[in-house]
Amino acid sequence: MVENFIDNIIKNNKVFVIEFKDEIAISQSLLFKDDAGNPVNVVCFWSNRQTAAKCCIDDWQNYKPQEICIATFIEDYLVNVYNESFIAGLDFNEKMEGIEADPLDLILELVKSLKKNKINLEFEYFKNLTDLENQIQKLL
Repeated sequence: MVENFIDNIIKNNKVFVIEFKDEIAISQSLLFKDDAGNPVNVVCFWSNRQTAAKCCIDDWQNYKPQEICIATFIEDYLVNVYNESFIAGLDFNEKMEGIEADPLDLILELVKSLKKNKINLEFEYFKNLTDLENQIQKLL
């Protein structure tokens, strides 16, 4: 569930991707298709290193888990996932099953949870959580 992913990353202040030579793990959506009927790309993120490491098999056998902070996750990853018209994949297992989420919806859920927990983040491109939330709302 999205809530579990958010709770875990807030608790640990960490998100994980798996990378190889600056390439991040990308899968194909089982739920979303583009206008041509092709599966949408899914950029995968994990809430803990162990689950991410279990996915370093097959096509991703040379990939390694990399830790990123929540602010970087939002600004440098989720915003780009949205800009590329991709989907965010959350806590996929080694069978590539997991949650597929719209990146903007995920950002808004994350902002709501951060505010509820009275956690402020320092951003490079946004003044604060409210500014981020307002900017995302304009895109919806």
